[in-house]
Amino acid sequence: MKKVDVDILTNEAKVLLVLYREKLTRAEIAKATGLGYSSVSYIVLRLESLGLVRTAGMKKVKSGPAEDMYEITEKGIEVLRDLLSKETQYMETLLQLRLGEPAISTT
Repeated sequence: MKKVDVDILTNEAKVLLVLYREKLTRAEIAKATGLGYSSVSYIVLRLESLGLVRTAGMKKVKSGPAEDMYEITEKGIEVLRDLLSKETQYMETLLQLRLGEPAISTT
């Protein structure tokens, strides 16, 4: 049987999730999420424009100029909680269907 990787979280949610734990540079976000650097750059720019992440200082790196560090905002935390809640509900529904239980409560 072929192995199937299930990836439910969006790339934006992955970035918010890693920033929830700590402040990171774009390169560190890429490494933590497995996303490409250019994808992370675009996602961070988009999340920043929505007010979900913000610049949180600079970090000196081994070679080259210092890099911006990013952190999640309070608004970003609220959005992340909502996304994770929806993903949890989705997974619970799939499990109920798999077990033959009614997916939607009729009470």
